[in-house]
Amino acid sequence: MDYERILALLQRSGFITPQQAQKALKEKKEDEDIFQTLLRIGVLDEDKVVSFFTDIIPHRVWTQDGQINVPESILRRLPEEFLRKAKVAPVKYEDGKLYVIMLNPLNQNLLNEIRFYTKVSNVIPLVAPLSSIEKTLDRLFPELRDVLNEIEEPAEVEIAEEEEAVPTDVLIKDSEEAPIVRLANGLIFEAVKLGASDIHIEPFEKKVLVRYRVDGVLRVFHELPVKIKDSLVARYKIMSNLDISEKRKPQDGRIRILIQKKKIDLRVSTVPTVYGEKVVMRIQEAEKYLNVRLEDLGFEDDDLEKFRRAIWTPWGMILITGPTGSGKTTTLYSALMERNKPDVNIMTAEDPVEVAIPGINQVQINEKIGLTFASVLRAFLRQDPDIILVGEIRDFETGDIAIRASLTGHLVFSTLHTNDAPTTVTRLTDMGIEPFLVGSSLIMVVAQRLIRKLCPNCKVEAKIPRDALVRMGVLKHENEDITIYKENPNGCSACNNTGYKGRTAVHEILEVDDEIRRLIIKGGTADEIRDLAKQKGMRTLYESGILKVRKGITSIEEINRVLTK
Repeated sequence: MDYERILALLQRSGFITPQQAQKALKEKKEDEDIFQTLLRIGVLDEDKVVSFFTDIIPHRVWTQDGQINVPESILRRLPEEFLRKAKVAPVKYEDGKLYVIMLNPLNQNLLNEIRFYTKVSNVIPLVAPLSSIEKTLDRLFPELRDVLNEIEEPAEVEIAEEEEAVPTDVLIKDSEEAPIVRLANGLIFEAVKLGASDIHIEPFEKKVLVRYRVDGVLRVFHELPVKIKDSLVARYKIMSNLDISEKRKPQDGRIRILIQKKKIDLRVSTVPTVYGEKVVMRIQEAEKYLNVRLEDLGFEDDDLEKFRRAIWTPWGMILITGPTGSGKTTTLYSALMERNKPDVNIMTAEDPVEVAIPGINQVQINEKIGLTFASVLRAFLRQDPDIILVGEIRDFETGDIAIRASLTGHLVFSTLHTNDAPTTVTRLTDMGIEPFLVGSSLIMVVAQRLIRKLCPNCKVEAKIPRDALVRMGVLKHENEDITIYKENPNGCSACNNTGYKGRTAVHEILEVDDEIRRLIIKGGTADEIRDLAKQKGMRTLYESGILKVRKGITSIEEINRVLTK
C-alpha cells in the first residue's frame, strides 16, 4: 500500500484533515515511512497510530511489551543503524516466523529489507507505539550507560599522599576484562556517533570525567567511578602501543579502528596529573578530509574565487592561520585535493601526518632523529616538487627555506598560529625573515575560525531591537527586511538539545597585490597592512561572521563567543 493511499484512508477515518495530509506529503523525507513523518511533524501521536491500525487490522497489534525472544544468529544479521532509522525491532522467532514490531505494518518495502537481511522469508509485522519500539531497540543494543552499570560503584575513596603504583601485570589483566574493553570501545563509538572532535578522560579525586568536544564546545557526558581509572587508561595505552608501565612522562600514540566500515584515526596523548594520567584523543575520519571540496568550507563566493585563483598560481606562498582546532588542516587538504593531478608533484612535511592522501608524497616529521621541517624541506627541493606543504612554520630556519622555495618556482602552503591575517606578515619578520623576502614570496594569507551553525530544525527568531542590530553592523538600516535567528535554548533531538548542529568556517583573506607588497617590503606594521587591505575590500573575521548571521547560518551570540570585533 503506498503512502498516498494510507493518507486517504487516514482522512476517511477522521484521523487527519486534507490540509494535514498535504503537509505530510510536502515534508516527507526520502526513505522515511509516512507514519514517521506524521509523528515528526506532530499531526499524529503514537496512540492515534496504534488506534488507526487497531480499527483496520486488530490481529496485528503488539500487546506483549517487554518480551523479546530472537536468536542471536538472526540479531547479528540486522544492523542497528538500519533498525533505528526504520523504527523497527525484532521481538520473536517461532516456527520459522520472525515477528517484528513497527510503526506501519503495511510497509512492504521495509519488510522486504528485513527478509533480505535475516534470510527469513516469513516475516510477521505487528504495530506498536514508537516508544515501545525504541525501548525494545535499547534493550537489543545496550547504550554506554548499560555498560557503566556493570561496573560496581566504589565506596568513598581517600587519596593518600603517595598513591601506591599498580603492578603492570595486574593493569594488563584488568584492562582486558570485558567491561573495561566494552567501556573503552563504547566511549570511542559514542564520541564518533556524536560527531565529536576530541575525547577527554580526566581523573579527579573521587571520579573520572569523560568529556567530548562537539562542534567546538567541551561538555561532560559521563562520570565514572575512580577505581577504574588505571585499567581504562591502560586499555587505551595498549590500543595505541604506548608503555603502560610509564606513568610519569607524557606519551603520544595513535589508534586506528574501523567503525561501521569507516576508517577512524585517533591521536592519543597522555599527561600525568595530580590524580593520575589524563588521556586526550583527537578523532580524525580519513574519508571526511578526502571528500571535502572548497565549496563546502564556508567561503563567501568572492573569497572562494580569490582563494581558488591563489592555489592555481604557479609559485609563491599561501599561509593559513588560526589557533589549534580552527580547521586549517581541512582547508589545506581541500586545496591540495583540487591540485592533486598526475602531472603535479605534491610533497608534504607534516607533524603528524593527519590523513594519507593517494597521489601525494607525505613525510612524517620526527625531531628525535633529526627529521625536522627544515631538513625535510631541503630534501624536497631536490625532489622536483611543484607544490610543497609545510605543516607549520615554527622557526626562522623553516620559514626562510619555505620562502626561498616559493621564490624559486614552487607553490608553498603552510600554517602559522596568529590571530588574524595582517599580523601573520609581522610574525614572519619577527622571526628574523627579511621583509623584502616576505613581501616578494607571499601571495595570500587566510585567517580562519570555526563557528557553530544553528540547528535548522529548531532555530528561532532573535528578538533584538532593530537599532541595536544596526549598531552591531548586522543590519544596514532599521527598515532592512532580514530575519535574524538564534539557537533554541531547549534544542531538539536532531542537535542533541544544544540548538546548534555542525560547524562552518569564517575567513579573513589578505590578497597580496603590488601595493600591499610594497608596504610589506617597506616594513609596514600590522595595523597599516590591515587598513590598506580593508580599503581594498578585505573582510575581517568579524565581518565574515556577521554575513553568516545575516544569512541565518549562525547567531550573534556565537559570533561574539568566537570572534572579537
